[in-house]
Amino acid sequence: MSMSTIFGLGSRTRKGVFATKQNLSMASWSLPPLSSLKTYAALTCFVSLFTAHSGSASAADGKALFSTTCIACHGSKGEGNTVIGAPNIAGMDAPYLTRQLSNFSAGIRGTAASDNYGAQMRAAVAVLKSDADRVAVASYVASLPKIKATSTFKANLTNGSTQFNAVCSSCHGSRAQGNTQMGAPALPGTDPVYLERQITAFRSGTRGAHKDDKTGGLMRVGANMLPDALSVHDVVGYINTLNTVKP
Repeated sequence: MSMSTIFGLGSRTRKGVFATKQNLSMASWSLPPLSSLKTYAALTCFVSLFTAHSGSASAADGKALFSTTCIACHGSKGEGNTVIGAPNIAGMDAPYLTRQLSNFSAGIRGTAASDNYGAQMRAAVAVLKSDADRVAVASYVASLPKIKATSTFKANLTNGSTQFNAVCSSCHGSRAQGNTQMGAPALPGTDPVYLERQITAFRSGTRGAHKDDKTGGLMRVGANMLPDALSVHDVVGYINTLNTVKP
């Protein structure tokens, strides 16, 4: 998720001043190791890697590629699986999904030692052999009907609203509807546990630290504008209330 001054030409500081590129360099942090996935879940996720065809299907057949690469973890409708940490992805913005798949494939995302989930995603998307394959899968996922996140998430909504409007809304919109031109995805409907994990990863440098992850690097700056972990939690809780998608 990007914050209010991310994905644009600069990044707004807490005082509202825009920082130029030379201000974006930040110290590295170490994110505490993520909890290990349950053995059965991890094995289930990787079944697709061994049953998938040895070569890529037609680049135009995103559904076929989705079936062999993504269903085991993300479900046939893109509904996700909270038990194994796989987010719901149905209806997500296609350019954003394409960029993330490309980042996983290129080692721009998912290479941090503490990013266990990212490492599994890198292994899974290795089946997608070309840019055309990744575009096809992303387009198919984007065509799926959005599914409401089902996680119960308690938070201080007053603080969450305040922090969201101060840090997130100028990129993601007042209702977190996203902005394709800025590369900021829509957020309502995203599993809040996953969303909190990603913001935390940006804050620590587990995500967004690679030199070629330009938007991710800006997202790191934005995520660190939130004063503390509690504010991250509250922002995610507030975003979860903006979910207008029917179950």
